[in-house]
Amino acid sequence: MVVQTPVSTAVWVAATLLFTLFGVPFRDGDRASQLAIRFTTGMVIGGAVMWLEALLAIPWSRLALLIPLVVCGAAAVLGRRDSPREEGRRSTWPIALITLLAIYGVATARETSGDLLFFWGPKAQHFFLARTIDVGFLKFPHYYLMHPDYPPLQPLVYAWNSMAAHRFSYFGATFLTPLYLLATVLAFRGLARANGFATLLAALLAFGFGAGRVAGGADPQLILFEVVALAALTFRDDADLIAAIALAGAAFTKVEGASFAIILIVAFALTRRNLKRALLVAAPATVLLGSWIVFAQVHSLLDSYARGGTPLHFDSLGLVLYVAGFEASYRAAYLPWIAVLLPLPFGRNWGRAAMPLLVAAGSILSITFFYLHEPNAVWWIKASADRVLLTPLVALLVASAAASE
Repeated sequence: MVVQTPVSTAVWVAATLLFTLFGVPFRDGDRASQLAIRFTTGMVIGGAVMWLEALLAIPWSRLALLIPLVVCGAAAVLGRRDSPREEGRRSTWPIALITLLAIYGVATARETSGDLLFFWGPKAQHFFLARTIDVGFLKFPHYYLMHPDYPPLQPLVYAWNSMAAHRFSYFGATFLTPLYLLATVLAFRGLARANGFATLLAALLAFGFGAGRVAGGADPQLILFEVVALAALTFRDDADLIAAIALAGAAFTKVEGASFAIILIVAFALTRRNLKRALLVAAPATVLLGSWIVFAQVHSLLDSYARGGTPLHFDSLGLVLYVAGFEASYRAAYLPWIAVLLPLPFGRNWGRAAMPLLVAAGSILSITFFYLHEPNAVWWIKASADRVLLTPLVALLVASAAASE
C-alpha cells in the first residue's frame, strides 16, 4: 500500500502551479491577479498539450511534457513586463482569511465530493498509469456510470500532478479546491478592479463550496473558468484571448461548461453586437470540445452528448421548480442570492451589466432544461442543485460589479 505523506500531498498540489508557465500574460492588475490569470489559462493550455499528445499516441512522460512547458515558460520570461498595479491590496487580508477558512473546511473533510471517489479520482488514476487517455477503461461496461464521454480536463490535471508526485493523491485533489477559490477571486479582482466584490466573491464561493461539498470534484475548476471568461468579456475590451481560453477550459471540464459557453457567446453577441468577435472567442472551445466529441464517437464512448433526443417531461415542470427553488435557499434563507443582488439596484451602468444578467438567466433556464429530461428529477436536484446554481450566482455577482462601475 502506498502511504500518502504530507510531503507527497504538498508536491502533488504544488505541481498544479507549474501550469502558470503555460499561461497567457495579463498586463494589468496587481501581481497576484496576473499570476492567477496565467495559472487559469495555463491549465487549459497544459491540458490541451496532454490531449494533443494523447491524440498523437505520444505517451505522457516528464520529458514529453517538460519540453513544451519550458518553451512556454522561456517565452514568458523573455516577454515584455509591465509594472503591476497595487490597487488590489485593500482586499488581500479578507480574501486570505476566507481562503484559510476554506482550507480548514477541506482539511477536516467537511467538503469532500463523492464524485472524487467514484468518478474523477478513478479516471485520473487510470490516465496516470496508462500515460494517456485510457480508452479501454472508459469503455469497460461496468464503469458506465462514470460517463465515458465526460470532458477530460480535470483528470488530465490530476494525471499531471500524479506524474510530478509519482502517485495519485486523493488528499491533494481536495486541497485544490481552496487553490481554485483563491485563483478565481484574484483573477476576478484583476479583471474587474473591484476589491469589495472580490471579497464578496470569496465569501460566496467559500460558502457555496462548503454547502455543495465540492472538494475534489470538477465544480471549483469549472467556476474558475466561468468567472474568468465572463469577467474578461464584461470588464475588458482587450482580454478576448484570456476569455476564449477560459471558455475552452469550461467546455473541456464538464458538460455544463459547454452550455455555459453557448449561453455566454450568445449573450456576448447580443449585447456587443459583434458576431465576428463572438465567434473568435468561441473558436478554441469549439475546437477543443469538438475534437473530444469526435474522439468519443470514434471509440464508441458517447453518452452524455448523445442524449439530446431524449424526451422532455414538461408535466414535471412545477415539481422541478419547487424542489430547485427550495434547494436554492442553501438552507440559509436565500442569503447568497440576497448578497449578490443587493448592490444591483444601486448600480448605474446597466449596459455593462446586461451580458452577465443574460448569462445568469440563461444558466437558470439551462439547469431547468436538463432537469426536465428526468421523469422524476427530485433525487437529481437534491444531489446537484447547490453545485450547479453556483454558476448563475457568480454571474449575478459579476452583473452587480459591472453595474456599480
